[in-house]
Order: sequence, then structure tokens, then C-alpha cells
Amino acid sequence: MGGTGTRRGTVFLRPRARLIRTIGKDLISNEVVALVELIKNAYDADAKKVRITFEEPLRPSEGSILIEDDGVGMTLDTVRRAWFEPATISKTRARTTASGRRVTGEKGIGRFAAARLAQTLELVTLAKGGKRSVRVRFDWGAFDDEDLYLDEVRCRWEESPARPKQRAGTTLRLIGLNDNWEGTDFGRLRGELARLVSPRTGKNRFRIVLKLPDRFREYAGQVTKPPILDKPHYRLHGSIDAKGQLSASYQGRDSNDPIALNGFVPVDKDRPPQCGPFSFEFKVWDREPKDLEPLARELGSGSTVRSLRDDLDAASGVSIYRDSFRVLLPENDWLRLDLRRVQNPTMRISNNQVVGAVFVSADGNPDLKDQTNREGIVSCPAYDDFKKVVVALLSRLEVRRDTHRRGHRDKPLSGSLFSDLDLTPIREFLEKRYPNDAELRSFLTDKTKSFERGVVQVQEVLARYRRLATLGQLIDVVLHDGRTPVATISNEATLGLRDLSRTGSKGTTPEKVADRLRTIHQQTEVLSTLFRHLAPFGGRKRGKPTPVRVEDIVRETFALHATRLAELHISVRLPESVTVVTVDRAEMQQILVNLLENAMYWLGTVPQDRREIAVEVTSRPGEVIILFSDSGPGIPDDVRDRIFDPYFSTKPEGVGLGLTIAGETAAEYEGSLELVSGGPLPGATFRVTLRRRIGDPGA
Repeated sequence: MGGTGTRRGTVFLRPRARLIRTIGKDLISNEVVALVELIKNAYDADAKKVRITFEEPLRPSEGSILIEDDGVGMTLDTVRRAWFEPATISKTRARTTASGRRVTGEKGIGRFAAARLAQTLELVTLAKGGKRSVRVRFDWGAFDDEDLYLDEVRCRWEESPARPKQRAGTTLRLIGLNDNWEGTDFGRLRGELARLVSPRTGKNRFRIVLKLPDRFREYAGQVTKPPILDKPHYRLHGSIDAKGQLSASYQGRDSNDPIALNGFVPVDKDRPPQCGPFSFEFKVWDREPKDLEPLARELGSGSTVRSLRDDLDAASGVSIYRDSFRVLLPENDWLRLDLRRVQNPTMRISNNQVVGAVFVSADGNPDLKDQTNREGIVSCPAYDDFKKVVVALLSRLEVRRDTHRRGHRDKPLSGSLFSDLDLTPIREFLEKRYPNDAELRSFLTDKTKSFERGVVQVQEVLARYRRLATLGQLIDVVLHDGRTPVATISNEATLGLRDLSRTGSKGTTPEKVADRLRTIHQQTEVLSTLFRHLAPFGGRKRGKPTPVRVEDIVRETFALHATRLAELHISVRLPESVTVVTVDRAEMQQILVNLLENAMYWLGTVPQDRREIAVEVTSRPGEVIILFSDSGPGIPDDVRDRIFDPYFSTKPEGVGLGLTIAGETAAEYEGSLELVSGGPLPGATFRVTLRRRIGDPGA
């Protein structure tokens, strides 16, 4: 018919040949990653050994890399149906090798890795039990021709009788290198290969051998782990099941025998992690010379503190092993351990202090999937949970290590930071020693007053910073509780404007608009209440203490956290008494907020039907006592005398200042914050005692 009629048809998608080279360059970021991909192919072929030979000159467009394995090899049919089919499904159908290995390559991108490394690939393979050898040549330069389509590029193969004594396996010769290889590259390569295969390979042991030019002989030979990795100062190993239950064993410089560490490891809102079960092993070292020198002497063979540090640097970080093969990650410090240590340098370990291994499986952890470029795990809730749990496990080790390093205190630190800043004893001593020296007496009087004024000024500054620190703890509360009313106000205002534009139309009445305005007003009251509770924590100077009811401050603190308490299903018993005192409201809330934040976190680790908080207030002349108790797991005996130390925290992301701030605030009232036994609930019970600047209790 004429040209105005409808025409239909089909067309094939024909990618240009240069797609192969483009994918190779974009998908495989560097030469080390490319080599790892090819080594994975050898592992999936049930090889016990792979040898990598670098042949001079190691410059772009020259030299070659030879990768030889003793695996099962391939028949011509396998080569044609696997190597010639990018993104093949062969490994997704057969996920386990004949020897029981879980295959590591499921995306079929090995040939892209070869294209990333060199300009030409020659593949020679002999299948196990076969008698005919297959040779294939891939000239990657042909894929750069912009005029050719992918199906127009021809790759030649030949099949011939196997040579006498030719062993099964596959040899890849990569000719015409794309990169320049230097000593630092081999150092990085050897470091990556040393931890490429899981230390738990068992009967499926897999050896990697590097054969290098003589000038790089220090990096040549079988890739093995350095001896120091068998001599950690601290070690934590075990497993965590799908429900978040931990079963682990710790051994350190403070323990001759292993110590069992068990219990529930929670994530957000006390739910079990979505990542699935996994096992782990963390080894940690103290890197000061005094700590490494004994190891250097024990290891001998020219070991020095510097060489041990170099070995730790090369191996440091936490590696993820999926079915015995390491998952490559774009960043070595993927857990942000160094940043975490900045916030608490006293207690936290840095990335170069730990050599860790976390063991997952494709079947047991299906949501932890590799990114397409094989450099990292796809970001998802399961991966977020996974990282949180791993950090929580490291925190258990950090607590043990920190206890050893600091030693134990005889009693909790409950006094003020300024309690020792008193010149009175010095003044009295000098006045007694020189009773007739009027000039000295006058000098001491002036300096004592000056010093006391300085202490007061510092206390004022610290009080402001304590307010800000507590406010920082409440940011999550503001974001969580403020989001809903803001969204409601925005939604009702939008709908109200729409209703006004339709005034007079069916279904739109003044009453309906009025209902929306009432809803907006109610939500603004919610925000106002939230802001009113936060106001005392502003960075302004300490205000004049005013008469307040302690019980009102308790209720306000709990009201501020009402949403979180409800989400955690925590029942609360608050005091019904009436205790009027003259105090700074914000300072009292600082104490209560820190106690409540800790209680909510740890209550999330026990069953819902056991979660309770009870607060009691009692008073007598010159003294007010607040008893704060929860039904959580309690404080372990071995850290009871540590919890008030600055920067000590058993929470994975804890900075370790909450109880310190609370205790210091109580001390400014000539009181104390103490952990006591035998409280109203079976978990942790804290007693807050206030003795000064409280007015007349019960007035």
C-alpha cells in the first residue's frame, strides 16, 4: 500500500565489536582485579595450584603474563559454549565443582579481565581424561574496529592430539601488556593474593605461585601469609546465626584460657540481622615497639618491628570470604574503623591493627551480592546489617583489650574532675611553714581567688559543652519524632489549598477546610512540645537554678523518648512522689537522658516481655536520691569498675562519654553517680545522689 500505512517488523540487537573492550575497561578497574578474576576461573576448575609467570619486558604493548593451572581443563565444546559466550549461565546451573567447591564466578566475565590485562590472549587447555588439546587465540585489537559488529569478529581455534605427558589444565598467555609493572605493583599483587583464598580451605587447599624476573625476586615464590599472623595479641572467633545469636571465644594478653562470649547481637529496633548467618575470626595487635619487639625476637629470621609492621600493613583490614574466596572491596577500610577510632582513640582499634576474616556463603547469605564489577557488595539493608554486626563483634574484642590495657580500678570514678583542683592544702602548708610572711600570705590569697575564678569559668564552658553533647544524643529523636508532624502539616496544607481552589464545588465545604486546619494546629503543638523539651540543651550559659519537681523532669525526659520506648515495647514505672528542689533543669535532664539512652539500647538485647524501666525518687534533708533501674542484661562483672571511665563503652558505636557526663554533673552537686546491686529490677541499677545547690527537698 502507500507510504501512509502502518509497517511492522523485527530487528536484532547487534552490538559493535568495541563493546567487549569498553566493558573490559569500565568493568575491571585495575590489573590486580583482572588477575584475580582469572585466578578465580582456575579455582572454579578445581585446580590445586596456579602459577603466574611475568615475562620481560613488562611495559605496555610488550611482555606477557602466563597463567597456568592444574584444574579439570576444558573440551572444545566447553570452550565454545563457555569462553565464547560472555555472561554464560553454565556456572549458575552447576554451582558446585566435582571436588565440592562452591563456584566463585557466576557472571561469566573472565574474558573481560583478559582484555583488561593484555592485547592478545592465547588459551591452551586439555580436559581431564581427554586426549585432544584445544588452542584458541583472542586478538582484542580486532574488537577496537569501529566498523565491525560483535558477530563479525572471528576468533580462531584449533584442536589437536595432546602432547606426550601433557597434563590436564588450562594455560592463558596474555601477550602485549596494557600496563607497566613495577615493584610496588607486585607488592600490592602479592598482598592481595596472600588473602585471596580463605584460610579455611581445608581439603580444597589452593596454592598460588608467582614467578617473576630476578629484579623482583623478593615478591616471587609461593604466596603465603607472614608468620606474624599466627601470633596475634588478641583473637576473637566464632559464629552468629540467622537470629543474631552469638557463639564466640576470646583469647588475649589478659587470658591464658579462651573466654566464651555469647548472647544476642542486635541491630536497629532490636530485630535480628537480615544478612544471614556467618562465622568470623579477628586477630588484633598492639603496634607500639614495646608490644612488637617480643614478637620480633620470637619469630627470629631477621624480623624487626618495622618488618612486622610492614607485614601487618599488607594484611590489615577485615576480609569477606564467600565460599572460600575473598570478595574484592573498593576500600580496605570498608567498616570505617579509622573514622570510628577518631571519635574514641583511647578504646577503638584502627584498620591497620586488625586482620580479620568473615565467612559467608552464596546460599546462606543470598542478599549479599557482588556488584557487577566484582569490587564490592551491592548496597542493601542486608549489607547494612552485616556491617553493623561485624562492628558490634569487634566492639566485644575492644572491650576485652581495653580492660587489659588500662587495668582495673579499685572503685568507680564518681568524683568531680575538679575535685583535685584545690589549692587549700598548699596554702595552709605554706602559711604554717612561714607564719610571719605577710607578703606570701597576700600572694597566696590573691592567687587562690584567681585560680578559683578560673575553675568556675572552665566549669561554665564545660557545662555548655555538656548541654551540646546531650543535644547531639537527641538528634535522632528530633529527626524521628519531627518527621511525621512535618509531613502531616505539608500534606494537609497542600490538600487545604486544593480545597480552597475548589470552593463551591461538590464535596468541598468550609468544615472540611477547617478540619485540615485543626490537624495542622495539632501537629504544630507536637513540634512545639518537642522543641520545648529540647530548649534546655541549647548552648547558652547556665541559667539561674529554679524550683522544679524532680518527678516532672523525669516525666519530660521519658516523654521526649516516648516513640522509641513504644517501638521497643518497654514498660515504664515512673515516680508518683513530689520532690521540689532548686536545680538547673537541663543538668538534671543530662543525667537522665544518658541513663535512659543506655537503658533503651541494652533492653533491645533481651526478649520484649522482659523490658522494663523503673525510676524512684526519695529525699531527706540535704539529699535527693534518684534510683534508675532496668531489666536488661546488666553490667558484666569484669567491666563494672570501668563504665564511668571516659571513652570506655561496650556499645559498638559508643563514644564512652555518656556516663562520664552524667557522673560529672552529679559531682557538681556534691553528689555521685553509682552502679549499685540489688535494685528494683534485675538488670542495671544506677543511684544518682545530689547534695548541693538543690534547695530544700520537699519544700
